[in-house]
Amino acid sequence: MRRSERTFPVRCEFRFSFFAVLGFMVCTDSDGTMLLCALACLLHELGHLTVMLVLHDPPDSLVFYGGGIHIRGGSTGFPAVIAGCAVNTALFLVFGLIPWENEQVRLFGVINLLIAAFNLLPVRELDGHRLLELTLIHAFTPEKAARLTDICERVMLIIILPSVILLVFSGRLNFSAIIFFFYLLVVEIFEKI
Repeated sequence: MRRSERTFPVRCEFRFSFFAVLGFMVCTDSDGTMLLCALACLLHELGHLTVMLVLHDPPDSLVFYGGGIHIRGGSTGFPAVIAGCAVNTALFLVFGLIPWENEQVRLFGVINLLIAAFNLLPVRELDGHRLLELTLIHAFTPEKAARLTDICERVMLIIILPSVILLVFSGRLNFSAIIFFFYLLVVEIFEKI
């Protein structure tokens, strides 16, 4: 079926790992925090998708997998790349800064801020990697910009990995959360191959 004949202009693919993680969240999330995280992630990706559709450069497909949602194809320009973090930041301003009575509403705002900050890390598959590359392309050749972006990514990983291990051993981060994090990392690697 051609793209113009579809009801929704983007093909959606659902992997088993997406349903496995969703099932895990439903079974273990007693206070709804994980579902708020999933909603914030979905809204982040919808921000990207909306700008791509407005720019008439939609992605080929949306892949729902255990690590989240991966957008294949479409615009990789600044407006489309920054749109997800912009949505999360706007949601933080609405739900996180206003003194709502409901604690879950304020938590949703904080979750959106954390997702925006996380996605701005210059690590491959995150928005920060592409944004850094787009910024460096203005100052350097595309090849040099790609090399500098890769160096920044390696430095960031050298900082993040020991930090995660330190948080686990200091008791500030639950060990089962780390196992779940590494499961998502492995799923992300294998789902992209």
